[in-house]
Amino acid sequence: MFRKKMSRKEISRTEIFENMPPYKAILTLAIPNVVNQLANVIYNLADTYYIGRLNNSSMVAALTVSAFLMLILTALSNLMCIGSCAVIAASLGAKDRKKAEDIALLAPFLALFTGILITVFTLIFRKQSALYSGASATSLGYTMEYQFWVICLNSIPMLLSTTIGAGMRGYGYSRYEMYGITLGNILNIFLDPLFIFVFRMNVAGAGSATFISTCVSLVYFLVMARKMQKKQHFYTEPASFTFRAGYAMEIITTGFPAFLHSLLASLTNTTAMNIFKGYSDAAVAAIGIVRKVEHTFGQIIIGLNQGVIPLISYNYADRKYRRLKEVRDKTLILGTAWGLLALVVLFTFSRQFILFFINDPDTVRFGTPVVRMYAFVVLTMNYNNNARTVLQALGKKRQSSLFSILRQVGMYLPLLFILNRFFGYYGAAFSTIAADITGDIFAFFLMKKVFVQIRKELESE
Repeated sequence: MFRKKMSRKEISRTEIFENMPPYKAILTLAIPNVVNQLANVIYNLADTYYIGRLNNSSMVAALTVSAFLMLILTALSNLMCIGSCAVIAASLGAKDRKKAEDIALLAPFLALFTGILITVFTLIFRKQSALYSGASATSLGYTMEYQFWVICLNSIPMLLSTTIGAGMRGYGYSRYEMYGITLGNILNIFLDPLFIFVFRMNVAGAGSATFISTCVSLVYFLVMARKMQKKQHFYTEPASFTFRAGYAMEIITTGFPAFLHSLLASLTNTTAMNIFKGYSDAAVAAIGIVRKVEHTFGQIIIGLNQGVIPLISYNYADRKYRRLKEVRDKTLILGTAWGLLALVVLFTFSRQFILFFINDPDTVRFGTPVVRMYAFVVLTMNYNNNARTVLQALGKKRQSSLFSILRQVGMYLPLLFILNRFFGYYGAAFSTIAADITGDIFAFFLMKKVFVQIRKELESE
């Protein structure tokens, strides 16, 4: 139960969840998460930008194919982060603060255990992982170097820092999560040129800069967690904590749809990279740059939808259907507006975006038409991303998981092979948009059915 005496800051958190006007509440919680997503993209862009200055498409290709393992690491992060964030917010909405405190302490330990497993696995299977990722004979050595730093060494501090930050977001303190993630990524941007050019470490320099920056973020989160424990008592005291398998399963099952989506994205991305590498390293480098450019705009959609997870979960647990529905609808409106703006910018400056990263004629030739194509992705991804995230926040784990499987395996993979067969490289690139449009149609009818059920459930009393 909530303590009888609540601080003014605690009351302000309740105000955000329960009474603040929807647009203001959405932006209050989502903007810090959007900044987090952009910070992650910017550090990836920095790696690609600085390595691109070397005008070596094999090095850029090494960063591109490493997205396979990076997505797996992101999937595991989503498992803990979205799972713990949603359960903490739902517990607060149900007025069960003790459970929120238990989850906030348990989640980082699950993250630590997972990080250790990833480190051991990647140490043993470094070469096999690089080859499976889609590395060619010319990019294999670069890929192994980069993955050693950003996967093997980086997994523990990355999973720990993001999970602690997600716990703070679950309590409504999104800005602290933003500060920690942004700190590390800004540091990474400054360390990249030092390690790549001054120390002449090339791709290993980009990877080591990422590792050091993540460690700095982790230190920030540990210090902030200690301060928040003293002021707000976020975590159950270790001496009185009892491990509950049910709580661990609740974190895992709640976060599983996000994990599944990222895992399937990793596997389908690897399939795509193995198709693209059949054209050339320049083709792989081009699609890698295009995706990073698109992700820069697309991560705002993801950050927006993930940012309102606590708001959706809290109001669902508090049985406030009207506010829940209004938050969802206005989040969609904000995402659509951003998608239209991204469409205009990406289509207008397609060639300039490629040249910003690399001045290799073959890469520019492959990439410019794909940027114009991907200008539509931010708009087409908005509805299905919102649907999947809202389903998670509502605890509709089965529907969210099935939707992820359908989008990635049932729609994207068949379209990838079919369009590549008939239209080649650009057909394979277009398969992302085709899968999004198909997914949007399915998501529309799915969400219509879900909200009818929720309305009956919440307004029955």
